[in-house]
Amino acid sequence: MTTTNTKLEALRVEIDRLDAELLSVLEKRVAIVEDIAAAKKADGKALAFRPGREASILRNILKSHSSKLPDTVIAAIWRELISAVGWMQQPYSVSITAPDKSVGYWDLARFHFGSATPMKLHQLPTVVLREVYENPATLGVLPWLTRERDTWWTQLAQGGENVPKILAALPFLDNPSGEFEDLNSLVIGQAEPEPSGDDVTLMALATSEEVSRARLTENLTKAGLSGYCADSRTPDAGGSDWLHLIEMPEFVAKTDPRLVKLGEIGGESFIKAVILGAYAVPIK
Repeated sequence: MTTTNTKLEALRVEIDRLDAELLSVLEKRVAIVEDIAAAKKADGKALAFRPGREASILRNILKSHSSKLPDTVIAAIWRELISAVGWMQQPYSVSITAPDKSVGYWDLARFHFGSATPMKLHQLPTVVLREVYENPATLGVLPWLTRERDTWWTQLAQGGENVPKILAALPFLDNPSGEFEDLNSLVIGQAEPEPSGDDVTLMALATSEEVSRARLTENLTKAGLSGYCADSRTPDAGGSDWLHLIEMPEFVAKTDPRLVKLGEIGGESFIKAVILGAYAVPIK
């Protein structure tokens, strides 16, 4: 055997050793997750989905890794692991809206939720909304940033404990290969959003009359909230309320006292402010 072959053989042996070490560490991690699942069994929650914590983990991993592997590869490895162990704690499924049956939305969800998570594809957002409403163990993926078609958020504006909340944004990491065709989606589910350290909160404001976007922004500032009106919807034929979609570059909880102040500033035209949810700011 030549010196070169001997060296190659030694390197392969080292790779085999590292593979065994990786598998051992992975098995230990899974064992800890099983203990967590047992501890959570009595909490009554239908979802183990923790998008805020998942975003924090991924940000730290991508900030720390120094290998020559692309960030998308590192993210894919951890997304598979996070999704699989989350499903082990409490099984869930994902319903995806894909207008015109665009395979891009499916790929977007599959990259985020891993290869083993059960998923279904639907053309209409109303079907996805219904499935999430009816099944607390279902997450929904709905198109976003196509403003003229993004009307589904108005269905969440009624508020309430069982109304789904916005929990995450996809893609969390830009894919330079262009695989997702510049598609964007939001994830909804019957859970409360949680902060990740860098977030956007979406809120619906209901008013009894038309209010300009400039006035809404001014009211937000007076209440101590940063943000702007991203969309407004006129009342339906049988309705009387205007709905305004507010984006705020921070995590705002539904109990935030600034929301009470916002209502006071809004005066008689103000009806209610409903936190639709929040998502971790994607990594660019």
